[in-house]
Amino acid sequence: MKWSVQIVRPSTHNVESTSVLVHFPSGRYLFNCSEGTQRLSFENRVRVSKLTAVFLTRVDWSSMGGLPGMLLTLADTGAKNLTISGGPNLTHALAATRHFILRNEMGIRVSEMRDGDVAAVYKDENLKVTPVHIYPDNYKATDEERGVDESEEAKTRQMLVARAFGTQKPQQTAADKKKNKRRQGEQQQQKKRGYYNESCDGAVIEKRLQELESQQLDRQKERAGNETSSSMKKRARSPEQGGRPVQAADMALPKTTPTPASICYIAEGPEVPGKFDVQAAKALGLKQGPLYGKLTRGESVTAPDGTVIHPSQCVGPARLSGILIIIDCPTPAYINSVTSNSKFAPYMETSGQSDPELRKRLLLVIHSLGPGVAQDKQYKAWAAQFPSHVRHMVSAPEYVPDENPFQRHLRVHAAMTAIDPATYVLPQSSKTPDLPVKSFLDSNNAIVPSSLMSFDFEPKPQLDCSKVQPALSPEEMLEQAQAKIQGEQQSATNGSNGSCNVTTASAVTVTNCNSDELIVCPIGTGSSVPSIYRNVSANIISVNGYGGIVLDCGESTVSLLKRFLGYPKRNIHNTRINLSYTEFVSSLKLLYISHMHADHHLGAILLLHEWNELTKNLQARPRLTIVAPARFMSWILDFSGVQTLGLDRIDFVSCHNIRITHDQDAGPFQAKGGNQAGTNAKVDKIMSDLGLTDIRTCSVIHCPWAYGLSLTHKSGWKLVYSGDTRPCSNLVTLGRLGNKFPTVLLHEATHSDDLIKDAIAKRHTTVSEAVAMALGMGAENLLMTHFSQRCLSLPRWNLATVQQHSLPRYGNLSQFSSNQASASASSADAGSDASMATAASESDDEDIPEDDLEDEPVALDDVNDAEEALMRELSEPASEDEDDGNVSDQSQGTLDCLNIASAFDMSAYSPSDMVRYRYNTRRLRKVLREEIRLFIEEEKDASSKDEDEPDDKAKSAKDKKKQGGKPKN
Repeated sequence: MKWSVQIVRPSTHNVESTSVLVHFPSGRYLFNCSEGTQRLSFENRVRVSKLTAVFLTRVDWSSMGGLPGMLLTLADTGAKNLTISGGPNLTHALAATRHFILRNEMGIRVSEMRDGDVAAVYKDENLKVTPVHIYPDNYKATDEERGVDESEEAKTRQMLVARAFGTQKPQQTAADKKKNKRRQGEQQQQKKRGYYNESCDGAVIEKRLQELESQQLDRQKERAGNETSSSMKKRARSPEQGGRPVQAADMALPKTTPTPASICYIAEGPEVPGKFDVQAAKALGLKQGPLYGKLTRGESVTAPDGTVIHPSQCVGPARLSGILIIIDCPTPAYINSVTSNSKFAPYMETSGQSDPELRKRLLLVIHSLGPGVAQDKQYKAWAAQFPSHVRHMVSAPEYVPDENPFQRHLRVHAAMTAIDPATYVLPQSSKTPDLPVKSFLDSNNAIVPSSLMSFDFEPKPQLDCSKVQPALSPEEMLEQAQAKIQGEQQSATNGSNGSCNVTTASAVTVTNCNSDELIVCPIGTGSSVPSIYRNVSANIISVNGYGGIVLDCGESTVSLLKRFLGYPKRNIHNTRINLSYTEFVSSLKLLYISHMHADHHLGAILLLHEWNELTKNLQARPRLTIVAPARFMSWILDFSGVQTLGLDRIDFVSCHNIRITHDQDAGPFQAKGGNQAGTNAKVDKIMSDLGLTDIRTCSVIHCPWAYGLSLTHKSGWKLVYSGDTRPCSNLVTLGRLGNKFPTVLLHEATHSDDLIKDAIAKRHTTVSEAVAMALGMGAENLLMTHFSQRCLSLPRWNLATVQQHSLPRYGNLSQFSSNQASASASSADAGSDASMATAASESDDEDIPEDDLEDEPVALDDVNDAEEALMRELSEPASEDEDDGNVSDQSQGTLDCLNIASAFDMSAYSPSDMVRYRYNTRRLRKVLREEIRLFIEEEKDASSKDEDEPDDKAKSAKDKKKQGGKPKN
């Protein structure tokens, strides 16, 4: 048997949680799943398809932020029967994801490992995992946290998790069934009355936010010894505007409160069969063959002479395998709880409860430590008491260099930076730790972990660093790229007798942006799931002198923002936004979520948590506005019972309540639906905070409650963001609103033109359709984003194809030809008041879907087909006459009225960059084609090596074949 422990990701200044994967031939066991775990598994080719169980050290987003996205992918691979274990509130946290996850064939088992529950131990044929709860100083766990929760609230949470994931439903009494039937009937009636209607949610959620603030005050009073909270009575249903009930749009979770419990784990390996003694077997008259296998499996056999041979005669005694301990000590406040916990005493050499056998079996301790813990004298003295043979992996930000783990993305990014350093911002990273690990333990057994570092427990205990690849810094990558460009320039010059004029980044004038100029920074530009080259959707805007805006916030947005802006210090390579990550988040004013698909909002919880931590003690007590579908706020409210997010300082505005309608086109803003006065006040505040003159949304064609956004600034710029959508006349109307046309249209372009059927089926836009949308609304600049993960190279489009598109209610775009596009756009816009009114009057009647196609498995198309798609890209001819990014049919001319750019992660685009982009397109495309070649070569090389052990069934068949037996089919 072989089993090992592998570091997926250590704790750094960039990522708080340590993720560890335990490998067995028959399964995988993941300890913590922070944001970016899935993307890192793609980067490092770590297979999680055999995942058997997940263990969380804390029920908060730092430990579980990557879990929802990974569950979606696992479900789409057909994975079933996964166990998820963690502390109190785990069921609540998973139930909260029902707002955007529906994978009810998965069969998840949720195990809340409570402190007082002696049965809270995970055990299967590979591992026995025992939890060890620790708490901060002066915190006493409640009876509810320690005991098994069998309350009605617990049953409700289990039921909601079951609906989302298909878990085993709790056993129900006849009374339970009667209650559920009545509750379902009430929900159906509420649905008929419009209770689930999006338009009412703004007011409902506002009420819930007020309740939340009141409850927080009441809890503080309770802890001070005051009488029971009076707000508990207010929590019951009460009349609300329009006679609607107080609950949110969907069935509300029972209330809970965050718990600071952290769980350490003691993982014991399985019993290892004794070694087979071939010489002893031969001496007993046995020949090599199937009888050997039976003896190793514990079966007695009969020798040719009729003698019965028992396993004990030629198989050594079984032994217990090694033990792994994972410590999660997030702050120095937990140190006393760790060092005084009696469950660790048997493994300590100096303890009165020391157990020699357990000390011998303990081979590895992984210390996942928050800032300040590793240098604490008490903690270091405690760690030194483990036996001298034990290895210590010290995963702490002081010791682990903050290297960029996504080396293939960095390789591309550095090459693009060498071409256009103003647009492609070199991300921050560091190869130098703050402190040497010797300052933790003065022993060679103290190790700084890195991604892919492994420790083998069986067959021979040893450290394995064979898969660890040295990470290059961004500066080293950039130097290599610059040297390559200089070499190419020299070759081109020599080959043309000095007559060749090669455009370089420095040869193009980079205009310093006006302080009021709009700069859009795409942080993630991929669709569906993270990939090695593109993360999922996120965009930021820093409005000079006002504050920050985030447009969608996919998983790992916070991590990428830290590299883009710099953390803890400002990124010296970012000359476009002169703020560090801390400064940007502290000044954040607006978070916009376009719709409820996971790839657009799974990074929002961590962003809100960090915003709250950075601003909660500021004297000004800054507030944040969230503009999103109401269901997003329901999700945030549910999760706020697990982790404090500062909701008492958040103003929520439902997208539905600020959408354009037929009775409000270019006039002053007026809210619709819900608490109109409250919405108007919040909108006035955010416009004042950011210097905006207008903020509107519109319904788009993608899924229920999907919206586009328009922002107009008093300095003159206007931004329109599509979110995810099919070509949509609502969005064109929004772009033309008030005869102020977009300075920048940020539009999705998920599919290439040849995948139009996929675009229609999944309600996305092709590249040419995005160009058509920009022309239709008279945009000055088009920045395309949200590309399929099957596409790495810059997307191509054809003017003839664009002209064939017909936007509903706006006509065919053949009017936009090379020599009249600008004039046509201007004349169409200037004289279209009547048509605009007609289009606006019809905007509410557009074919907005009521179903969500992305409840169907969609993620894996982008992952599984990536290599095939890249091969197709590589096979396309790289003609010197290929398009410059604005047109691929040179006979049609160019679009002088529209600048077009294709976004890449961690980049910055101003209108002046859009003009420059067309001159660099050919060179950027060449960089990406070279990366495609490298990717394909690396994948072929990796596939030629069988890195995984065969599973038990395959191994058994292989053994039988070796022994001359025939495996059973």
